[in-house]
Amino acid sequence: MRLRIGLRACGITAALLGTTLGVAAPSQACNMAPQAEAYVVSAQALGGLVKVDPTPDSKFPPGGTKTVAGLNLGPIATDATLTATTAGDAKAGTASASATADHLTLNIPLVGSLVVTAINAKCDAPAAPGAATGTSTIATATFTPVAPPAPLPPLPPVTVTIPTGVNQTVAVPSLGSIVFNKQSTDNDGTLTVEAADITLAGGQEVVLGFAQCGGAAPSTSSSQHHMH
Repeated sequence: MRLRIGLRACGITAALLGTTLGVAAPSQACNMAPQAEAYVVSAQALGGLVKVDPTPDSKFPPGGTKTVAGLNLGPIATDATLTATTAGDAKAGTASASATADHLTLNIPLVGSLVVTAINAKCDAPAAPGAATGTSTIATATFTPVAPPAPLPPLPPVTVTIPTGVNQTVAVPSLGSIVFNKQSTDNDGTLTVEAADITLAGGQEVVLGFAQCGGAAPSTSSSQHHMH
Protein backbone atom coordinates (compact mmCIF):
# COMPACT_ATOMS: atom_id res chain seq x y z
CA MET A 1 0.00 0.00 0.00
CA ARG A 2 2.87 2.35 0.70
CA LEU A 3 4.03 2.01 -2.89
CA ARG A 4 0.63 3.05 -4.21
CA ILE A 5 0.63 6.12 -1.96
CA GLY A 6 4.09 6.99 -3.24
CA LEU A 7 3.00 6.61 -6.86
CA ARG A 8 -0.02 8.82 -6.32
CA ALA A 9 2.15 11.48 -4.72
CA CYS A 10 4.61 11.20 -7.58
CA GLY A 11 1.88 11.79 -10.15
CA ILE A 12 0.52 14.80 -8.30
CA THR A 13 3.98 16.25 -7.79
CA ALA A 14 4.88 15.85 -11.45
CA ALA A 15 1.59 17.39 -12.56
CA LEU A 16 2.02 20.37 -10.23
CA LEU A 17 5.63 20.80 -11.31
CA GLY A 18 4.55 20.82 -14.94
CA THR A 19 1.89 23.45 -14.22
CA THR A 20 4.31 25.61 -12.27
CA LEU A 21 6.97 25.50 -14.98
CA GLY A 22 4.46 25.97 -17.76
CA VAL A 23 5.40 22.73 -19.46
CA ALA A 24 3.37 19.64 -20.16
CA ALA A 25 3.62 16.94 -17.54
CA PRO A 26 4.93 13.61 -18.89
CA SER A 27 2.33 11.09 -19.95
CA GLN A 28 3.62 8.72 -17.31
CA ALA A 29 4.76 10.55 -14.20
CA CYS A 30 7.30 8.09 -12.88
CA ASN A 31 8.48 4.51 -12.58
CA MET A 32 6.65 2.16 -10.23
CA ALA A 33 10.00 1.49 -8.56
CA PRO A 34 13.60 2.61 -9.16
CA GLN A 35 15.41 0.55 -11.79
CA ALA A 36 18.76 0.38 -13.51
CA GLU A 37 20.73 -1.69 -16.02
CA ALA A 38 24.32 -1.61 -17.23
CA TYR A 39 26.42 -3.58 -19.70
CA VAL A 40 29.59 -3.03 -21.67
CA VAL A 41 28.79 -4.52 -25.07
CA SER A 42 26.01 -5.99 -27.19
CA ALA A 43 25.76 -6.80 -30.90
CA GLN A 44 23.00 -7.85 -33.27
CA ALA A 45 23.32 -11.08 -35.24
CA LEU A 46 22.97 -9.91 -38.83
CA GLY A 47 25.05 -10.07 -41.96
CA GLY A 48 27.36 -12.80 -40.71
CA LEU A 49 27.97 -11.31 -37.27
CA VAL A 50 27.55 -13.49 -34.21
CA LYS A 51 24.96 -12.16 -31.78
CA VAL A 52 26.43 -10.89 -28.53
CA ASP A 53 23.96 -10.58 -25.68
CA PRO A 54 24.45 -7.68 -23.21
CA THR A 55 27.76 -8.55 -21.51
CA PRO A 56 28.33 -8.39 -18.57
CA ASP A 57 24.77 -7.47 -17.63
CA SER A 58 23.90 -5.97 -14.23
CA LYS A 59 20.35 -5.02 -13.27
CA PHE A 60 18.78 -3.33 -10.26
CA PRO A 61 16.98 -4.84 -8.53
CA PRO A 62 18.91 -6.61 -7.13
CA GLY A 63 21.95 -4.62 -8.29
CA GLY A 64 25.64 -5.41 -7.85
CA THR A 65 28.76 -5.62 -9.98
CA LYS A 66 29.23 -8.06 -12.84
CA THR A 67 32.62 -8.54 -14.47
CA VAL A 68 34.02 -10.48 -17.42
CA ALA A 69 37.80 -10.92 -17.50
CA GLY A 70 38.33 -10.79 -21.25
CA LEU A 71 36.01 -11.69 -24.08
CA ASN A 72 36.35 -13.40 -27.45
CA LEU A 73 32.86 -13.85 -28.80
CA GLY A 74 31.86 -13.33 -32.41
CA PRO A 75 33.00 -9.87 -33.51
CA ILE A 76 34.08 -8.80 -30.01
CA ALA A 77 37.57 -9.38 -28.62
CA THR A 78 39.40 -7.96 -25.63
CA ASP A 79 41.74 -9.03 -22.85
CA ALA A 80 40.50 -6.20 -20.64
CA THR A 81 38.07 -6.64 -17.77
CA LEU A 82 34.52 -5.55 -18.57
CA THR A 83 32.65 -4.16 -15.56
CA ALA A 84 28.95 -3.34 -15.16
CA THR A 85 27.51 -2.04 -11.88
CA THR A 86 24.01 -1.08 -10.77
CA ALA A 87 22.68 0.04 -7.42
CA GLY A 88 19.61 1.63 -5.94
CA ASP A 89 17.48 2.29 -2.90
CA ALA A 90 13.88 1.17 -3.27
CA LYS A 91 12.78 3.15 -0.21
CA ALA A 92 14.50 6.36 -1.30
CA GLY A 93 13.52 5.88 -4.96
CA THR A 94 17.06 6.27 -6.32
CA ALA A 95 19.09 4.24 -8.84
CA SER A 96 22.47 4.32 -10.60
CA ALA A 97 24.36 2.40 -13.28
CA SER A 98 27.84 2.32 -14.81
CA ALA A 99 29.73 0.34 -17.46
CA THR A 100 33.48 0.44 -18.09
CA ALA A 101 36.24 -1.29 -20.06
CA ASP A 102 39.83 -0.26 -20.78
CA HIS A 103 39.70 -1.33 -24.41
CA LEU A 104 37.79 -3.49 -26.86
CA THR A 105 38.12 -4.58 -30.50
CA LEU A 106 35.22 -4.95 -32.92
CA ASN A 107 36.20 -7.23 -35.82
CA ILE A 108 33.92 -6.99 -38.87
CA PRO A 109 34.45 -9.74 -41.48
CA LEU A 110 35.68 -8.40 -44.85
CA VAL A 111 35.51 -4.84 -43.51
CA GLY A 112 38.09 -4.22 -40.82
CA SER A 113 38.55 -3.76 -37.09
CA LEU A 114 37.63 -0.94 -34.72
CA VAL A 115 39.70 -0.57 -31.56
CA VAL A 116 38.14 1.53 -28.80
CA THR A 117 39.78 2.50 -25.51
CA ALA A 118 38.59 3.73 -22.12
CA ILE A 119 34.87 3.03 -22.49
CA ASN A 120 32.80 4.59 -19.72
CA ALA A 121 29.07 5.20 -19.35
CA LYS A 122 27.15 6.08 -16.20
CA CYS A 123 23.88 7.53 -14.97
CA ASP A 124 22.33 8.56 -11.67
CA ALA A 125 18.61 8.88 -10.99
CA PRO A 126 17.29 10.79 -7.96
CA ALA A 127 13.86 10.19 -6.49
CA ALA A 128 11.00 11.28 -8.76
CA PRO A 129 10.23 13.85 -9.98
CA GLY A 130 13.94 14.68 -10.14
CA ALA A 131 15.65 14.23 -13.50
CA ALA A 132 18.25 11.52 -14.08
CA THR A 133 21.66 12.64 -15.31
CA GLY A 134 24.38 10.75 -17.14
CA THR A 135 27.69 10.99 -18.94
CA SER A 136 29.83 8.81 -21.17
CA THR A 137 33.33 8.97 -22.57
CA ILE A 138 35.57 7.09 -24.97
CA ALA A 139 39.24 8.01 -25.14
CA THR A 140 40.17 6.79 -28.63
CA ALA A 141 38.66 4.94 -31.57
CA THR A 142 40.79 3.63 -34.45
CA PHE A 143 39.48 1.81 -37.52
CA THR A 144 41.81 -0.37 -39.58
CA PRO A 145 40.30 -1.47 -42.92
CA VAL A 146 40.83 -5.01 -44.19
CA ALA A 147 43.82 -5.18 -46.51
CA PRO A 148 42.89 -5.30 -50.20
CA PRO A 149 44.07 -8.20 -52.38
CA ALA A 150 47.74 -8.22 -53.32
CA PRO A 151 49.59 -6.49 -54.80
CA LEU A 152 47.63 -3.50 -53.45
CA PRO A 153 49.16 -2.04 -50.28
CA PRO A 154 47.31 -2.18 -46.93
CA LEU A 155 45.09 0.76 -46.11
CA PRO A 156 46.26 2.98 -43.26
CA PRO A 157 44.37 3.05 -39.95
CA VAL A 158 41.81 5.81 -39.52
CA THR A 159 41.75 7.72 -36.26
CA VAL A 160 38.16 8.61 -35.45
CA THR A 161 37.79 12.11 -34.05
CA ILE A 162 35.57 11.80 -31.00
CA PRO A 163 33.32 14.85 -30.64
CA THR A 164 32.22 16.47 -27.40
CA GLY A 165 28.60 16.91 -26.45
CA VAL A 166 25.59 14.61 -26.50
CA ASN A 167 24.27 12.58 -29.46
CA GLN A 168 27.14 13.34 -31.82
CA THR A 169 27.25 11.24 -35.01
CA VAL A 170 30.48 10.51 -36.88
CA ALA A 171 30.60 8.72 -40.24
CA VAL A 172 33.46 6.26 -40.68
CA PRO A 173 34.03 5.24 -44.33
CA SER A 174 33.59 1.49 -44.96
CA LEU A 175 32.57 0.89 -41.32
CA GLY A 176 29.33 2.87 -40.93
CA SER A 177 28.40 5.52 -38.39
CA ILE A 178 28.94 5.98 -34.66
CA VAL A 179 26.81 8.02 -32.27
CA PHE A 180 28.97 9.05 -29.34
CA ASN A 181 27.49 9.84 -25.90
CA LYS A 182 24.01 8.84 -27.07
CA GLN A 183 21.37 9.86 -24.52
CA SER A 184 17.60 9.57 -24.48
CA THR A 185 14.89 9.86 -21.82
CA ASP A 186 11.67 7.83 -21.77
CA ASN A 187 8.29 9.26 -20.79
CA ASP A 188 8.72 7.77 -17.33
CA GLY A 189 11.99 9.65 -16.81
CA THR A 190 14.28 6.66 -17.39
CA LEU A 191 17.58 7.85 -18.89
CA THR A 192 19.61 5.70 -21.30
CA VAL A 193 23.28 6.53 -21.92
CA GLU A 194 25.44 4.78 -24.54
CA ALA A 195 29.11 5.60 -24.91
CA ALA A 196 29.02 4.47 -28.55
CA ASP A 197 26.09 3.26 -30.63
CA ILE A 198 27.60 1.86 -33.83
CA THR A 199 25.53 1.22 -36.95
CA LEU A 200 27.55 -0.85 -39.39
CA ALA A 201 27.27 -0.47 -43.14
CA GLY A 202 25.31 -3.74 -43.25
CA GLY A 203 22.73 -2.42 -40.81
CA GLN A 204 23.89 -4.22 -37.66
CA GLU A 205 23.98 -2.35 -34.37
CA VAL A 206 26.73 -2.64 -31.78
CA VAL A 207 26.50 -0.84 -28.44
CA LEU A 208 29.57 -0.12 -26.32
CA GLY A 209 29.02 1.16 -22.78
CA PHE A 210 25.34 1.09 -21.76
CA ALA A 211 23.94 2.64 -18.58
CA GLN A 212 20.23 3.09 -17.89
CA CYS A 213 18.50 4.29 -14.73
CA GLY A 214 15.18 5.67 -13.58
CA GLY A 215 14.08 6.95 -10.19
CA ALA A 216 10.74 6.58 -8.49
CA ALA A 217 8.80 8.20 -5.68
CA PRO A 218 10.05 7.37 -2.18
CA SER A 219 8.11 4.42 -0.78
CA THR A 220 6.92 6.43 2.24
CA SER A 221 5.99 10.08 2.61
CA SER A 222 8.32 10.31 5.62
CA SER A 223 11.40 9.81 3.42
CA GLN A 224 12.58 13.39 3.45
CA HIS A 225 16.32 12.82 3.52
CA HIS A 226 18.49 12.10 0.53
CA MET A 227 21.62 9.98 0.58
CA HIS A 228 24.64 11.16 -1.33
